[in-house]
Amino acid sequence: MANFERTAWSDAHYSVIGRALTLATRFEALCRSLHVYIGLKEYKGILESEEEVIKLVTNLGRLKLVQHIRAIVRDEGELKSILDKGRLARNEIAHKLTIGLDHLIDTLPDNHINELMERLRKLVSELAEADRAISFIISVVSHESLPTDQFLSNYLKMIENWVMDVDEI
Repeated sequence: MANFERTAWSDAHYSVIGRALTLATRFEALCRSLHVYIGLKEYKGILESEEEVIKLVTNLGRLKLVQHIRAIVRDEGELKSILDKGRLARNEIAHKLTIGLDHLIDTLPDNHINELMERLRKLVSELAEADRAISFIISVVSHESLPTDQFLSNYLKMIENWVMDVDEI
């Protein structure tokens, strides 16, 4: 951990990882928010006590992502599968992906970085699909305006481009 040199090439790749982590954090936060929303709707009487609302939100905030997903989707269907793939992608991005990248990335073999970026692209794709699903559900239950079909169909590619693009760096 003595080499803290930054290069344009390494910064570009670390930026990709950072954007992927941002997406992973967004997905988790949306799942948590939807679970809180569902909790408040299920226990409407709780809204009369600020203490009870704080207690509910605090308790739900302590749960793991898998528990939030179980509360949102209670059956074993396509939506649960999509959200679980997103959860697993989030976990890999947040906890495993950067193991071994604690030094100058330029010193790693090109094939290692290429494999890492391809793995990240797959994880981002799975995470973007889950993010699209949870975002759409939140729009429906909160009576927000719904995204257009065109936006929904382009969303995965837009997210992938946003995360993975290193051309501008």
